[in-house]
Amino acid sequence: MARPEQVEAFHMDSDEEEAAEMTDDEEVPLGRVRQAANLNRLPLHHFLRLIAGGRMMEHGAAATNEDLVQNLKRGGVIKSERVHRALQLCARDLFVPAEHREEALLDAPIRVESLDFNISAPHMHATCLEALQLQPGHKFLDVGSGCGVLTACGAWLVGPLGAAVGFDVRREAVSMGRDNVRRLTADSAEFASGACPPRIELQNVFMPSPRWLGHFHRVHVGASCPPDRLGPLLSLLRPEGGLIVVPVAPNDLRVITKKANGAITQKVISQVRFSDLEVPTDAEVLLATLRSERRQRTAPGHQPSTFAQDVAAIVGGTPPPSPTLNGNACASSFIPSSSPSTVIDGLPATPQASPGDKSWPHRLSKLFSSCSSGSAASGDCLMEGEGAGSEGAPGSAPASPFPLSLSSDELGEPDCVLEGQGWSIPVHRAVLRQRCDHFRARCGAGWADAASAKVSVPDHFSRQAVASFLHYCYNDSLEQCSDPQEAVAVLHVALFYACPRLIHLCELRLAHLLRGRDRRGGGKQPRGGGAVESDEDGLADAAAALLALADEAGLSHLRAVALDYIVHHYEAVAATESYQGLSRGQVALVAQEACRSHTHMVAQIRKMADEQPLPEPLY
Repeated sequence: MARPEQVEAFHMDSDEEEAAEMTDDEEVPLGRVRQAANLNRLPLHHFLRLIAGGRMMEHGAAATNEDLVQNLKRGGVIKSERVHRALQLCARDLFVPAEHREEALLDAPIRVESLDFNISAPHMHATCLEALQLQPGHKFLDVGSGCGVLTACGAWLVGPLGAAVGFDVRREAVSMGRDNVRRLTADSAEFASGACPPRIELQNVFMPSPRWLGHFHRVHVGASCPPDRLGPLLSLLRPEGGLIVVPVAPNDLRVITKKANGAITQKVISQVRFSDLEVPTDAEVLLATLRSERRQRTAPGHQPSTFAQDVAAIVGGTPPPSPTLNGNACASSFIPSSSPSTVIDGLPATPQASPGDKSWPHRLSKLFSSCSSGSAASGDCLMEGEGAGSEGAPGSAPASPFPLSLSSDELGEPDCVLEGQGWSIPVHRAVLRQRCDHFRARCGAGWADAASAKVSVPDHFSRQAVASFLHYCYNDSLEQCSDPQEAVAVLHVALFYACPRLIHLCELRLAHLLRGRDRRGGGKQPRGGGAVESDEDGLADAAAALLALADEAGLSHLRAVALDYIVHHYEAVAATESYQGLSRGQVALVAQEACRSHTHMVAQIRKMADEQPLPEPLY
């Protein structure tokens, strides 16, 4: 007798085909196929596969998931003990929506109309898991993860050292799948200890993030893929090779193998009807690819925090062993009573440049005035890859896993002051020495004034900027600056005193300002205080000024973001005063970026046009 997926290979009469077309089930229900069977029309290779198959399994509703799995094993669909155990642990009835529980233990597909997706029949899940040959440590991708049952099975098969990721294009399906795997993990100690944590992402497989390319050992696709779209799936496999189990239109279930030398083979293991993948157009794929690469190119680097080590050195202790509280990193809100937080309130704003001043702080004034209403503090324009601090401000430091819990008894009274024109701020020399390269070098080199109780700061540094610098020294975060000009002023201080991490935080703040507002279309803010008038001219002027700042200060991330903005808004930027003030070398950077962007786009188009078809499958 044939296995059920092989029985589904029988051809149907035209009336029966029309009836089947009226359903959206992934696989044609078995009973209908039995009625439609016509042996006289069965191709030879299908017939040979049919008579070589295992026993026919029962298709009535099983009493329990255990009965369902045992039926699949008796029918010869399940061959390995590992797949058998995976399907036992990931019980189908735990993943099916409540309104379909009566169908859960039938060996048939389920159409979930409310969420517009299908759940494959158990025999198809078993067939695909057997064909995937998942091993401990493998990285596994389940495309069209739906309810999450196959993703969960894969997570158990690859084990704690592996990885299992599900992709789905429907937000509701992603939410449902995540809830299901969370519930299974909480309810099954064996699954929790024996599986890697399954991840389910809202993602179209044909528009993947670069982080997934060349990432997986095994890929399962749960919907029918057009033959000309198999190439992008292969790009997900690791360089050393891998395996894909995918239904290919019109009705092949194929195993595609990529070898370490790049050779590709295809083998048809069954004939089965699946619903179609949602396939974007070539233009959509190209635009999504360019957008993804644009985000990746302008993504910030990482400047690790030394906060925990610095605190341990300041107090003469070691970091505590427990890094989290309630699953979240602990951040310190402590500042000594004489520290910056008690002296910055009511401080005058950073002095404005004179009208004739053409420095980059002055050139950013249009952007500053348009953003001072709170865009820098808005959480909806966080850049991809950037974290938010405890207040949700872009550019804030990630919370330290070891809280700074210094008391006045441990620090003692401040032993020096930073002095400016008409103001001073008391500080602890030990904090400055540990947290700042400038003061560490000053003390280590034995400068004559290294032990002085008074340290003068440059005249052009404002009290507010120095206070923000000290806030970083004590808290490892950049204060929430509603006025971006403060970030520029703090950046000056950070560069002078050589604080790489503070420089990085200031750079993130300024880059976020430009990139985040670019995404919202020139300054309209749909959240937080209502809409703000568009200030595209100010943003264009700021882009050139930020490029000059980044180039002069060696800020690679800010430079990349500014160049990206200028190239994509060149007409507006080129008309600004700031652009006219760029140096010859900075204008050359813009031309270089424009040429690179154009060349790369053409290369992507040619790559798509030149993609070769895969070799014909074996039957």
